[in-house]
Amino acid sequence: MQTTPRILVTGAGGYIGRHVVSALDGCATVLPAVVDGQRADLLDAGQRRQMIEALKPDLLVHLAWVTDHGAFWSSPMNEAWLNASKDLFNLFYANGGRLALATGSCAEYDWTTGADRFREDAPLAPHTAYGAAKVEAAEALAKTADDNGGEWAWGRVFFSFGVGEPEKRLISAMLRAVHAREDIGIGPSETVRDFWPVETLGASIAALALSNVSGPVNLGAGRGTRYADLAALIEEIAGTRGLIKPDSRSLGPGEPRVLVPDVTNLVEDVGFRDQSDLKSALTRYYLALD
Repeated sequence: MQTTPRILVTGAGGYIGRHVVSALDGCATVLPAVVDGQRADLLDAGQRRQMIEALKPDLLVHLAWVTDHGAFWSSPMNEAWLNASKDLFNLFYANGGRLALATGSCAEYDWTTGADRFREDAPLAPHTAYGAAKVEAAEALAKTADDNGGEWAWGRVFFSFGVGEPEKRLISAMLRAVHAREDIGIGPSETVRDFWPVETLGASIAALALSNVSGPVNLGAGRGTRYADLAALIEEIAGTRGLIKPDSRSLGPGEPRVLVPDVTNLVEDVGFRDQSDLKSALTRYYLALD
């Protein structure tokens, strides 16, 4: 008889984490990241140790990291979270943990290759402190798991949207602008990104955690959407016209025109299929602004 896994989810109350917890409901026992009844400070070495030694989880889903919008790309907190994560992985396996899954980012990839889709084996050459810290964290997780005879997985997150995201993120800012009937300028029309709802992202992380798949796995819809088409779709939903103005801004230094994942591993190995519809998800988000 298979026992229900006991899973510790860090960042469980966050933008992504709450949807991971929801997707795990009924499939696993989600453990609270607490010390003496209080939420654990994962940047405190003593509290990390106390938490893991008390809970002894079977699985670890590590989502917590610095997330301040815009600032996280270069924040010195990336190093603090990298060091905390390395210690967390060591503690987890040392206390009998079986599999640790942590989340990375499409910012790990080399954006200068001109690729129209990024496979998990694509070159890694991050352009930011955030991306570099994530690459090092993934390497540390793989080594720690191997040294302890454990399992590991690494989910590279692309672009999500939904309630609870920072208001200045692209889709949130666009929806809020048209909702208020205000103009907003965005980047080049031909920029292509992969967008899916945060609820679906959370479900994909849960599916990966419960699968037998190891190594890096891209987490995204696998469908590219041009900024021009995204703007038109949002204006259609809002019943506005001409408020969103593509080509008003340039891409940031090193930002690629196309950033879309190959999701073959997610679909075929993990068995997770994105059932979301972009227009429906955007509509729900727009209506939630009322």
